[in-house]
Amino acid sequence: MTFRRLGSAVSVVLSLFLGGCSGSLGLYHSIEGGAIAQNRQPPPGADQPYPNLADVPQAPPPAAPGAQAAIAARARANTPGVSPPSPGALAGLELPAAPPPLPNIPGLALTQPAAAPAAPPAPPAPPPNGPPVALAFPPGSALLPAADLAPIRAITAAHAKASNAHILAGGFGSSFALALARAQRLGEALTAAGVPANAIKLVAQPSGSGGFVQLVY
Repeated sequence: MTFRRLGSAVSVVLSLFLGGCSGSLGLYHSIEGGAIAQNRQPPPGADQPYPNLADVPQAPPPAAPGAQAAIAARARANTPGVSPPSPGALAGLELPAAPPPLPNIPGLALTQPAAAPAAPPAPPAPPPNGPPVALAFPPGSALLPAADLAPIRAITAAHAKASNAHILAGGFGSSFALALARAQRLGEALTAAGVPANAIKLVAQPSGSGGFVQLVY
């Protein structure tokens, strides 16, 4: 009798072993009970039919060339059905001048963050340079004609109203020595008219004839 019971137990164990892992796990879970013993829920959409590719709509045709430009043109022309952009939509909005007050929370000390320093104002742009005033010299000479004194006095008066400017005095000639002599003569005439020497800059070009004076900032 004992051997018969032992053989029955061995046959049960062998049947469970040969039945596969799934049967063994199912038996174990059914014995354990709880949520693990319950059947697994089907995945979402398992009861829905398989999609039919014939029901998928075709892709829309590509837009014709220039369609976007035509829409923008209709908007600019205020065509009915197309709302043009409103340039004054944000005209009434104003940014707050100061940050909002901090909330009063017991036991918590809050501090207002320091405001960023305002950017320094940009320096004003200097006024444009004055036009060059051409002056004549006798051929091959650095003597200043009397007719050139009036333009020199006029540019001297303009320099007196602009202390941050200087006067450019240039000479031209067939040689560098003649051009430099004419520039120096103009500088002397400006100094005699009241322009400080440190406000005069001389330039010489060994080509052309005559000279010029110019107010430069």
